[in-house]
Order: sequence, then C-alpha cells, then structure tokens
Amino acid sequence: MSVECTVDREPLVSIIVPVYNSERYLSTLLDSLLNQTYRNLEVICINDGSKDTSLQILKDRSNQDARVVVVDKENSGAAATRNVGLDRATGEFLCFVDSDDYVMQTAIERLVGVAVEHDTDAVIFDMDNFDNATGETSPTNAVVKEFVPSRTVFQLKDIPNFYKRIVGFTVNKLYRSSYLKEMHLRFPQLGAHEDMPFTYVALSAARTLYYLDETLYYYRRSREGSLSDGTNDDYRFMINALESFRLELVHYDLWDTCKRDFINYALHMCHWKYTVLSRRYRWAFGGDCRRNIFKKFDITDYDQSYFYDSDDYSFFMRAAYPSLSYRIASSGMYFVQKAVRAFE
Repeated sequence: MSVECTVDREPLVSIIVPVYNSERYLSTLLDSLLNQTYRNLEVICINDGSKDTSLQILKDRSNQDARVVVVDKENSGAAATRNVGLDRATGEFLCFVDSDDYVMQTAIERLVGVAVEHDTDAVIFDMDNFDNATGETSPTNAVVKEFVPSRTVFQLKDIPNFYKRIVGFTVNKLYRSSYLKEMHLRFPQLGAHEDMPFTYVALSAARTLYYLDETLYYYRRSREGSLSDGTNDDYRFMINALESFRLELVHYDLWDTCKRDFINYALHMCHWKYTVLSRRYRWAFGGDCRRNIFKKFDITDYDQSYFYDSDDYSFFMRAAYPSLSYRIASSGMYFVQKAVRAFE
C-alpha cells in the first residue's frame, strides 16, 4: 500500500552525492536522480579526488542537465566530502545519496509530499540491499518496525531506546534544511562510523519525525570504491564516534532528553562490536570495556533497571565482572555488586 502525497508547490531539494572512484555505477545513480518524477532538484556531486573517470562523467552530465552541480576537490574522505555538499546546498530540503546506489523514480516526490503535508523536520524511509553479484534485493532492517510508528508524526521521546530502533544510516532520511543550517551541524572526520553522530543528532534535534514504510532506496552490496568502511578490527573508530555523538548532544542541549537512550546505545554498540571482532581482538576489547569504555560512557553508573535490553546488559555484566563477581552480581544481590566494585 502506498501513500498518496500531493505537493501544491515544489520546494527545491538538494541531493548531496559524495563521489570516489565510482565510474562503474555513477551513470546508473545519476539516471535514477535526474529521472525523478519530482523535478525541482539540485544534484550536488562532490568528486573526492577520484582516480578513474568519475569526474568526467559528472562534467558530461552537468553539461547535459543544469541541475547537476559538480564540485572537484582533493581526496579527504566521506565526512569532509559530505560537509562540502552541506555548505553548497540551497534547497528547502536535503538528502544524501551514495554514488554507487540508486533511488526509486518516485522517491523525492513521496518524501517531499510527506514532509510538506505533515510539516515535519525529517522523514525516515525504508531501503533495501542490492547484491551486486546476484542482482537480488533484501531488507536492510534500517527501522525496527514493531517499535516505530509508520505514517504518523512522532518525536524521539515517543520511542524508548530510539537509537537502537532506527539505524543511523545517512542515506534513508530527508531533512528540512533550515534547522540543520541553524545548528551548523556537520559530519565529524573520524575515519569510520561518521554517519552515526550526524544522523542521530539531526534526528534528536528535529521537532517532529515521520516514518514512511516504503522502500525508496537501494544500497549496493559488494561494491568497490566505497568512501568508508566501519567493519574492521580497530574498535577505536566506533569509540571515537560515540564520543563525538555524546559531545554533540551536550553541545546542542540535547543531553538531558537523550541521555538514557545514548547510554543504552553505547552499551549496545559495545556488545555488537564484540560479536563482530575477530577472536584475536575480543579479549583486548573486553578488557578495554572493563577498564575504560564502560566508565567513559557512564554505563557503570546504573543498575539493570536503567537498561532496555537484557542481552546488552548481560554482555555488560560478563565483560565487567568476568569472574565470580559476575555470578554474584547477576544473582540480584546488588549490595554485593557495589562492594565488589569498591575493591576493583
């Protein structure tokens, strides 16, 4: 079932496209954007020092269609490249698209229609994986549907454990530009996980949100020339992103509202990272969690009732109390747990 959204006017939409060595897929992406049913677009393509023919492809398209704006710069990574796009964007709404993906032909029309009709600051929508080898598609599960209301306006406070319910992907959101520009929100240059702080702070600061449960975007898997990669054994990238996320929440006076959800998310990300690390790095990460990371993110300040997810909390107890103290603490004898902490 689809949502019929008509727009009496056509506000300009800025589509920000970071490009790095994407010659193989770039034309497909540009076709999907320039053939949108919604026409009032500026497609801002920032070439991040590509070594292939990406820049020439962009210049050719710009000559054919004035809506394509080309910016060429030296290589500096995904975050800095998206920030250039933010600086150049002039639209009433904006979104981000990766240069090797593609977008449904009606996507922008649907999103703008919803945003205008419901006067919302951000629209979240579904995206599917596209397997580059087989051509098959599969859900990304970017939204945990049983916890997020669809086709209605809501706020962050309406969804406990918000950051775990809506994955912090950059590309499946449409934003109202005015509030992002007022905040001067930018992507931190961290090397990986840079979408996490930007996306979650943007959603946290929004007056209202709307979830459109339609697949409008296809994310290409098994792709080459990607601008970022967060799946590695160096967990410091993730920790740096969480630190940046918390600092931004404090900076924009969002901490009091978002504190509990952030602490739960920090624990969840530690749990997730532990499961995806190769075995040789897990011991070091567990020890770092016990000595530093849990304290850094205030996880040790609260008992079990503060945490939404029992599996995440069980991971915390196993990592924080790997010996007898875990078995004692998990039995519910909280006073003993506090005594154990005092001797550590």
